[in-house]
Amino acid sequence: MSPEDKEGAEAQQQSAVTALAPLYVPACPGSGKTHVIVARHLTHPAGHFRQARALISFTRTARNQMGERCRAEGRAELAAFPNFIGTMDSFLWEFLVRPYLSADRQWQLVDTWAALGAEVKLDRTVALAEFPFVIDPDNGQERISQERLRENNPGLINSSKYPWGTWAGAAWKVRDRLVDQGYLSCHENRLYAFRHLTTRPSEVLGPLRSRFSEIMVDEVQDCSAVEIAILGMLHDAGVKLTLVGDPDQMIYEWRDADRQRLDEFTAKFDTKIELTGNRRSTPTICALAATLRSGSRPPDISVAGHDDDLPVLLMPAVFKKKAVAECAGSGSDVLEVFCEQATTRAGIPPENCLITARNRDTLPIMPSQRGANQITHLARAWELVNSGRGAAADVVQACRAAASTLLKYWYPDISGSVEAIARKQHLQVQDLLRQGYAFLAALTQPHVRWNNDINALIKSWPRPATATPRATKGLFRGGPANVMSTVAVDPRPRIDIVHQIKGDAADAVLLLLPTSGVGARWRDGDPAYDEELRILYVAVTRARRLVGLAMPEGEVSIVRTVLTAARVPHHVIGPAESLKLVSGP
Repeated sequence: MSPEDKEGAEAQQQSAVTALAPLYVPACPGSGKTHVIVARHLTHPAGHFRQARALISFTRTARNQMGERCRAEGRAELAAFPNFIGTMDSFLWEFLVRPYLSADRQWQLVDTWAALGAEVKLDRTVALAEFPFVIDPDNGQERISQERLRENNPGLINSSKYPWGTWAGAAWKVRDRLVDQGYLSCHENRLYAFRHLTTRPSEVLGPLRSRFSEIMVDEVQDCSAVEIAILGMLHDAGVKLTLVGDPDQMIYEWRDADRQRLDEFTAKFDTKIELTGNRRSTPTICALAATLRSGSRPPDISVAGHDDDLPVLLMPAVFKKKAVAECAGSGSDVLEVFCEQATTRAGIPPENCLITARNRDTLPIMPSQRGANQITHLARAWELVNSGRGAAADVVQACRAAASTLLKYWYPDISGSVEAIARKQHLQVQDLLRQGYAFLAALTQPHVRWNNDINALIKSWPRPATATPRATKGLFRGGPANVMSTVAVDPRPRIDIVHQIKGDAADAVLLLLPTSGVGARWRDGDPAYDEELRILYVAVTRARRLVGLAMPEGEVSIVRTVLTAARVPHHVIGPAESLKLVSGP
């Protein structure tokens, strides 16, 4: 990093902080998108209604970070009325929907219909949340997508004696009945916001103009097509918007994100300030990321100031069942080899590594955890939560293990992940994780007869109304093997899917690519139209210093060709090297 590069990145940020709205800020990974939005807000003088700002994010975590930053800078008033800091859903509800609903009932916004356990019943019972209600962003018309239902649950109603039209009609009736009772899901929230802007614009836009001098949207690429349409109506009406985001990180097509509509909308903004200074990653990682994004743009400029610039590690691998990936030719575990490489090459310990994949069923299990029985997993979860040493992501996994323990007792005839059972039983995953945390906190310290304490607590723990426990099914029959030696939390990497790590960062990232054809897709695809390539882009740009790519041996040569052409330094981990690292000299 040269002084000129650093000065250039700082100048870009300062321009984005001070430029007048309307403004579009396309920003590369690690450029400090949220920092720019908050810094822009902090330059705002304290004032009254017409000088307030709205800061919109897509996660509660980002919302909280924005508010905390204002308070930390001694500007607590910027996080309070008349300013607004919140999620897109809460913004639409508070300013475009709730004030214009009829006063004849008590209205309530729910995340999904699963929160109410809403069901459609014909010759079988299907959760209302399974029916994909979609909105045409051109005219605000609704429909239920039969195609998307088939993609998500191909066998859900295919064998029903009732045709699709009957099912769709029944779903409409259940949904409309809930709306009549005063409930709206986030889908209806967007629908009503669109319709209110369309049918009563002066009534809706007046209060917005009176209160806000500017509305800022962070991570604008996460907007759905109808949310883009709503922002477009605000922009066309003269409401001043500042949009910050990275179109190449659009990975939510299943939520109706639309790259073409985003590009068409942002093209309307006369002022555009790009942030190309990456404060997270090395030059090699910036060059790698450039091969996975649209437009053939040059790599972003690394201003992270790392002392080293490590090559990308290509790891030929054999992917087996039961979440195991082995290095081709040596049989060594890919996770162990990558963690050893991170430690040996860069002094990066396992706990600073991140292992990720496209799908959850691809995610591996650490070798030290394989073969452990359920009670041993629970003992590790107990220690992690009660020690206070675990990272946030590890605590979530510990809560997941505890929630799984409860679900196995509550629903002995249903197998699957916490998410799968929650979906079937219309439960909220976050509620289950909170229960898991409370359950672990209430447990005694693991001991030889710990199973008796666990079983007593499971049986007395408050259960959902739909729970159907049966005798001792799901209870523990024996104690943990060598519990006192297995409870300790060994340093280990975080393991999660790409969609869950978006917004995070780690010193070293290993991306698992088990499917054939990834090399040809990388070489020939266009990320502007291929979400799978954008998912890879999000994954590799989480890394600060080291990226590993594990893929079938036949894909490595194709990816090597791509990286060589782009002058991206890389190194292939051969069998001898992986054996040496794991087995020692």
